[in-house]
Amino acid sequence: MAFIICIAALIIMMFVFTKMLLSFGNNSSAAVESVDATVVEKKQGIYTHMQSESHVPWFRVVFEMTDGSLMEFQMQQGDFRELEKGDRGMLTYQGNRYICYQKYKFKSEAQEEEKC
Repeated sequence: MAFIICIAALIIMMFVFTKMLLSFGNNSSAAVESVDATVVEKKQGIYTHMQSESHVPWFRVVFEMTDGSLMEFQMQQGDFRELEKGDRGMLTYQGNRYICYQKYKFKSEAQEEEKC
């Protein structure tokens, strides 16, 4: 029985590792894009690793593009804290990888592109 559990765990780990490699490859081959976007939702939580009982915080932000589509990105805590719901600015991303977000200081700045 223990053998079957070990094999199942190994298969799951291989699946997760393969998925991570594919995601990394897809992001790396995607074009870097910058678009006008508004922060519509902020999410945070704690991931608890069952075996080591370690606690890892996660931070995600949902952006709405000018065409109405939504994109969600995971980011570092520092970037997360700088953003507020309703912020407007220039979102830069590659695939599903968040790169940066430059907030507009004034509403008229939407036409100006500032680099992160």
